[in-house]
Amino acid sequence: MIMSDNFIDASSASHPDSVLRLSSAVHRFAIPFINPKDQISFETSFNTCSKNHSNTIAAMQQADNRRREIKAAMASGKVIHTSLSTSLKEYIPVVNQILLSCKFQPEVARLDKHLVFSWSSGIEYNKYNKSKEFSDSEALMFELVLSIATYALSESNIGCDSCVDGDFPKASRQFAKAAGIFQYLG
Repeated sequence: MIMSDNFIDASSASHPDSVLRLSSAVHRFAIPFINPKDQISFETSFNTCSKNHSNTIAAMQQADNRRREIKAAMASGKVIHTSLSTSLKEYIPVVNQILLSCKFQPEVARLDKHLVFSWSSGIEYNKYNKSKEFSDSEALMFELVLSIATYALSESNIGCDSCVDGDFPKASRQFAKAAGIFQYLG
């Protein structure tokens, strides 16, 4: 607090963490999940069109590796959002690169094996409804959008963890990051 000539500047008063805890509420959102039975492989599916291009093969392998990491992070009993977020942050640009390659060079985007992406939205799964409904799509855009949405929700959940830990500045940065990602999707 700043005091001068009997004037107290209340705007500079720091708020105790207990007041912040009383005035804030956070909700942890369920994240979308990749179907654990989903066994797709970008490298196998794009084998013919990528076999003569080392950069393309490396991108396909990277996409497969990141997707396996994402599935592993989702499959564990308790999702560790920092690991999931890191894997998604590395996966999304690779999927976007594959999507753009298919868009601008459709003649070389021939699949040897169908890519069928299978996700649950995460919304319908709760303590009362233990079953997950999976939606399937062959569209790379489906994979990209659900990956971005999962990334945003994961960042939001990292913010929830920071809030619970009492690190409100970090929580606000995470919530702002998640909001920016959702704004991008909108």
